[in-house]
Amino acid sequence: MLFVIGAFCATYYRTSLRRVRRNARDDIRREMALKGLETDHESLEWINSFLVKFWPIYAPVLCDTIIASVDQVLSTSTPAFLDSLRMKTFILGTKPPRLEHVKTYPKSEDDIVMMDWKFSFNPNDTADLTARQLKNKINPKVVLEVRVGKGLVSKGLDVIVEDFAFSGTMKVKVKLQIPFPHCERVEISFIGRPEIDYVCKPLGGDMFGFDINVIPGLEGFIQEMIHSNLAPMMYEPNVFPIEIAQMLSGNIDKAIGVVQITLHSAEGLKNPDKHPGIPDPYAQVSINGRDVLGKTETIQRTSTPRWNQTFNLIVSSLRDNIHIASYDWNEYRKDKDLGTALFALERLNDEHVHENLALEVMEGGRARGIIHADVRFYPVLEGEKDESGQPGPPPESNTGIAKFIVDQAKELDGSKSLIGQLNPYAVLLLNGKEVQISQKLKRTNNPIFPDATKELLITNRKTAKLGLVIKDDRDIAADPILGSYQIKIDDMLDLMAKGQEWYNLAGTSSGRAKMRLEWRPVALAGPSAVGGGYVTPVGVARIHIQSARDLRNVETVGKSDPYVRAVLSGVSKGRTTTYENNLDPDYDEVLYVPVHAEREVISIEVMDRQSRGSDRHLGSTEVKMTEYMHKGPDGEYLTHDEKSPIAAPLKLQGKDVPKGVLNFTCAFYPIVGVEEPKDETAELDDARGSTDIRKSSDVRKSVESRASLDKKAVNGTADEKAADVMKKLDAQEQTQGDVNDVQVSKVPKIKLTAESLDQYESGLIIFRLEESQLAAANCHVEVLIDDFIQPAYSSSRARSKTTNFNETGDAIIRELDVSRITLRLVQKVDTKGESGDGDEKHVFAKLTGQTLDVLKQGLYQTVPLTIKGEDGSTNVVHVNLRYLPIKMQLHPSESINNSGTLRVEVHDAADLPAADRNGYSDPYLKFHLNGKQVHKTETQKKTLHPVWNETFEIAVNSRTAAKFSVECFDWDRTDSDDLLGTSVIDISKLTPFQSEEVHLPLDGKSGTVRLKFLFKPDYVAKIRQGTTTRIGTFAEPGKVIGAPVKVIGKVGKGASFLTKGLRRSGTKKEADNPIPSIEEPVSNGTNPPSAAGRALDAGSITPSHRRQASMGAASISPSIAGGVGHGVGEFGTASFTIVSATGYEGEHVQISIKQTGPKGSKRVHESKKAKMAGEGAAHAFDEHSETFRVQCTADTQFTVHVKDAHTFGADKDLGDGMLVVSESGNAPTTVNAGQGTVVISSTFQPSGDAGSLISSVNSPGSRRNKFLGSVRGRDARSATPAE
Repeated sequence: MLFVIGAFCATYYRTSLRRVRRNARDDIRREMALKGLETDHESLEWINSFLVKFWPIYAPVLCDTIIASVDQVLSTSTPAFLDSLRMKTFILGTKPPRLEHVKTYPKSEDDIVMMDWKFSFNPNDTADLTARQLKNKINPKVVLEVRVGKGLVSKGLDVIVEDFAFSGTMKVKVKLQIPFPHCERVEISFIGRPEIDYVCKPLGGDMFGFDINVIPGLEGFIQEMIHSNLAPMMYEPNVFPIEIAQMLSGNIDKAIGVVQITLHSAEGLKNPDKHPGIPDPYAQVSINGRDVLGKTETIQRTSTPRWNQTFNLIVSSLRDNIHIASYDWNEYRKDKDLGTALFALERLNDEHVHENLALEVMEGGRARGIIHADVRFYPVLEGEKDESGQPGPPPESNTGIAKFIVDQAKELDGSKSLIGQLNPYAVLLLNGKEVQISQKLKRTNNPIFPDATKELLITNRKTAKLGLVIKDDRDIAADPILGSYQIKIDDMLDLMAKGQEWYNLAGTSSGRAKMRLEWRPVALAGPSAVGGGYVTPVGVARIHIQSARDLRNVETVGKSDPYVRAVLSGVSKGRTTTYENNLDPDYDEVLYVPVHAEREVISIEVMDRQSRGSDRHLGSTEVKMTEYMHKGPDGEYLTHDEKSPIAAPLKLQGKDVPKGVLNFTCAFYPIVGVEEPKDETAELDDARGSTDIRKSSDVRKSVESRASLDKKAVNGTADEKAADVMKKLDAQEQTQGDVNDVQVSKVPKIKLTAESLDQYESGLIIFRLEESQLAAANCHVEVLIDDFIQPAYSSSRARSKTTNFNETGDAIIRELDVSRITLRLVQKVDTKGESGDGDEKHVFAKLTGQTLDVLKQGLYQTVPLTIKGEDGSTNVVHVNLRYLPIKMQLHPSESINNSGTLRVEVHDAADLPAADRNGYSDPYLKFHLNGKQVHKTETQKKTLHPVWNETFEIAVNSRTAAKFSVECFDWDRTDSDDLLGTSVIDISKLTPFQSEEVHLPLDGKSGTVRLKFLFKPDYVAKIRQGTTTRIGTFAEPGKVIGAPVKVIGKVGKGASFLTKGLRRSGTKKEADNPIPSIEEPVSNGTNPPSAAGRALDAGSITPSHRRQASMGAASISPSIAGGVGHGVGEFGTASFTIVSATGYEGEHVQISIKQTGPKGSKRVHESKKAKMAGEGAAHAFDEHSETFRVQCTADTQFTVHVKDAHTFGADKDLGDGMLVVSESGNAPTTVNAGQGTVVISSTFQPSGDAGSLISSVNSPGSRRNKFLGSVRGRDARSATPAE
């Protein structure tokens, strides 16, 4: 046993010792190798062995590539006294270059790789060559042909360079990065001067040529010339950088946006001469003092010139400075420099707009005056990144930067040259105006243009045309045209999408050109832009958001608060209601998204609402419009109305596994083509784009590079010469087969007039905001339509009281004859799009009117709209309107007839079953709408035939989908209440504006309930759903646009949701009120029963679909905002007089009146203390001192608060009541407030100059005083107009 233990220990010892020795040996070798890397060199024989086999294969290809590239460069650099320069031969030989050794630096930074490479290229060293390699050896040789003379009288001379050798040491530094291609930059530099040897024979060729290096002193001179040129580029410490990442991404010198500079004026300009006189100043704009990019007009004899001219500069970097140089114009001598003002573009990184700048003019270190200017930066619009982090398609815009590139031409017609070889160059055109001329090449019929590229600012893409003219350079005679081509930008983008690169030239028997176009949209504003880059949609996508299931929960406590939004090109176009604390919301809402092209992709995102900070993503899915947009034979888009259900999994960026499902449908409805009056935007742009330069007699330099824009090159500003060129190009354009390939049949159009507007129910209203005179600066103009919570459009911020927006937006109109449009001024835009949630604290002026009447006044013309502020201020906004009908039949559930206010009179019940031992019951009723209790009656004791005589009103979002029911209970003091019976009420069959009395049988043992209904159609805006919902027992059931929710008559405990915030803790009872009966509406020409009030056909309605308040239908929008205004009824002045108060026990009763609005309650009047006239008598008020006026709308609600006022101590609340202006007439109105009543008399006087858009545009016709006035039946309208 002892022997076995000893053997085991010995074996374990030997094994452990062997392992320790091996590890120590490895550590020592590793440390020695690491130290050796810093001092020793590593042999590279393995790569030299590879080059010996690879060089014979690769060298011929490399030589051909070098000849093609260098020959093109030499052709453009030929001196004038020579006919041409060409590289005839370039041979690197059969012996490859050799890498001697490499040294690494292991202690460099983690993302830096640094090495020293020793290399040599010595083809004449044959010591290491085999016999076979010596037999097949080819020496390096370069032959350059120099042709002296002109044309036919010319002679080519060969310059030969051969037997060259090269050796040196190069330091290579590689900067690594995490994203692909994982190599950001490579820097190379020579350590010391490399050794260069060669044989040069400039004359005599191979046979008679001699090496010029034998001439004494010449070899050293040439060597010094070579080193002096290479040293600043790549001799240490100088490095030659190669931006690998930028080269692969294609972002080298790419435009990042447009800088717009407006030169207003200057003051105090001084001429430094001894006898200066009064200057004639003008200014020039440039980047870093280089090429002049813009020049103002010359103002004669003043030191305070006013220019008011705008220049647009295309920039690729914000690291430069704008130079504004001022000069004194002289007629016969050189203009005098008055000084230069600088603006650092780096300031635009933080703030894109800098207005009212006072830039100091400096000359010789002294101040020479001040230039007043505005500088704005409009960045290139980028597409939203997808789940993989790749950018999506950019948003559609009518303005942007077009990079026009002509790479090369082939097979040019050489018969136009006597020698068969041409000297071609390219001329790039924009709307017939020359914008770029390439270098002139020599003796080639297949030119490769190195600089035929141009970045152009396009202000109207749909009319802009690009042109190419290739000419043959002739020294004396006029240059003949070898071929031309002209194409619209949109057509060229379509052809490029199909993969086309080559275009056959027109006006020639042969020849084609390779052209490319890069389009980068820019939301340009100001006088140069046409509509702020707005692109007219071709149709509308209708997205019906049905429900979401099993959503991601991102909350620590509780559940997510989800809502759904539709995003197009990174801009939110609409959103749904927020469902709080719910992972399985049922939205059933419709969003409309205007689309502009088949390639667009709509992103449907589910978001988690956050009260603070940015909302969080819960997942998203995409809708590709290519699946829904298809053209017919006539070129028109076809309607796609299948509405197939889609259950899309929700994916989150960075998460591989989707979480949650979104159920929705999608349909596409095209827009009807409309013949519009002649578009005057080109003429307007011409007048504005020239910016008064035409007034100056000076010659303006035509410059429009990637950092500039010459005003004469902007659309529509071509001169007479350009017009002639345009005519020729237009004539030849008809013969271009490429353009004909993208041309489609002419789409039929209709002629739309103000009289024919009401024939088209649904459409798209397009509005252009122009000049405005505002009462306050730093505000936004928002446009809202109907019950959409999110504004259809929010303008950019007006930084001054007088602003020219020049912005265009659009909005969907579902029912034109009942639609309402609202313009409002806000001081702050709600980026969450929820300002409609009863919060309009930033709104200071608002104007509402009928969309149809506004369209009739502003169709194809500019009209001023006057918006009255809350403080009485006047704001005028000029708006130009268009209307495009949509081929869509509106679903009945989306009609205004499907939503509104339901008024219910609870009369009585009969033959109820007995639930108590005494043979009677204590009945009361509960009313439920969509599972939420909306009203509860009082309990009638000991009766089987109760009489309630109560009335209440509720807002109904969708009659077709509403589940309205009544339950009858027997009240018990100690036990739970017994259910006596229920009945379901079908409110979809109610005729609008007609009261109907019904007897509802209960499903219990017996009994019927007698009710009376009156349904008034109106838009209902739902804001939020969930645990803090405003729909339910303890919340406001909804907001009726133009008709507030109210309780009429006796209100029991079940209606506490209506008195929340109106009643104090001390009031538990309410006095009985006489029950007003529901009268039939009287047709007086302004509110007929048939106005949008025809009964819905129950058979044609799908009960599973209902419309709720969607928030969207917006186009290009700079920001997301929200909020429908409160109280959009008729605007005017309400007069109130507090008469008396009865039934209160307090000694000194005081009454305060508060105006209820979206901002909350605002006290508008507080009465004096009134003493009781006698025991049990009323408290009387002085009618003269208790009369006051309030500017409001006809449907504004007021809260009447009664309290017992005490001089010392706290006041005692006696109750609250509600007063609605629209129900107030000249007769006194009794308001129930707590245990007593208050008598208030009131009158309402409509205002003719506020609250209505129609009055602001001076409508000559009769005004639609009522919401549904003069509304025709639906039969007279056409959803798809006849062509």
